[in-house]
Amino acid sequence: MIRLVDLLKAVHSITPPLMVNELVTDAEVIRECVIAKLNVDGKTILAKNRDRGYKAQIEIVHEIVGGVEMVYLHDKLTDWSEGMNEHGIGIVNSSLQVDFDEKEGDLAKANLDKGKSPKVSHDGLKIRTALSKKKLSEAVQSVVSFVGEDDKDVGVKGQTIVANAKYAFVIEMTSKHLPVIDKIDSNEIVVRTNHGIEYTDTGYTKGVKRESSISRMNIAKKELDKVKSADEVLDALSKQYTKNPFMNPYRRKNEFDMETTSQVMYNLNDLEFYLRWDIDHSEFKGFVNRLPNGYKPKIKVNITETD
Repeated sequence: MIRLVDLLKAVHSITPPLMVNELVTDAEVIRECVIAKLNVDGKTILAKNRDRGYKAQIEIVHEIVGGVEMVYLHDKLTDWSEGMNEHGIGIVNSSLQVDFDEKEGDLAKANLDKGKSPKVSHDGLKIRTALSKKKLSEAVQSVVSFVGEDDKDVGVKGQTIVANAKYAFVIEMTSKHLPVIDKIDSNEIVVRTNHGIEYTDTGYTKGVKRESSISRMNIAKKELDKVKSADEVLDALSKQYTKNPFMNPYRRKNEFDMETTSQVMYNLNDLEFYLRWDIDHSEFKGFVNRLPNGYKPKIKVNITETD
């Protein structure tokens, strides 16, 4: 286990750990999903199945922020974002807080009804900020310490994998728990869902939803261990392996109305970003190209939909 104070020895330019009184207790809306890091055919891959209790309205944004080219998925309703940058730094996140667990869409729509911004996620800005960093160490530091729009809301909550082509880290933190950072071995497959690994009292701790979280993690890890090329990753995460759709990494219609809305994958070696959006459970609002005229992008974007 590597805590922030020890990360100084693994990557450079990391400041000391946050103190307990710098963290606050707040309710975070659940963002159920499966996130993974693996190395296949010599390539470092990050992937995610994103589950929602509402029909997600998503777009892909390609832009330059602070002199750094980045591509990210953006949820237009909640402002959630995650993606990769030109330096091969990628970020995926899964939630651990289960307060208001399937209400993210309802909260955003309620804000709209009140004439307010629908945004309910401060972490979208935090991840976009981390993606503007040129060094992996700076991105890790940003994930655990950036404040953003709410000075009481420190860091990206949940389980976050931050990686480049050479190194990868998984970070676990909540508003009640200091960040724990584990360095991932280059050939190790790491999968996270919605129950805590370092902090076992976080995320789903009992019942069918914990059973689902464990099932999705175990199935995903087992199936990803079989893939031979990056082209097989999203397919491996989209097949149905159990009769109960709620227990699969890719969740179709189920009794809890929590379905997979999209998949993303980043090839951090070859700078390739992939989106596969679900035509039944999401609305793709388009590709937003904010790159300057005449700029030759370093990141290749691939967008497809489910059959």
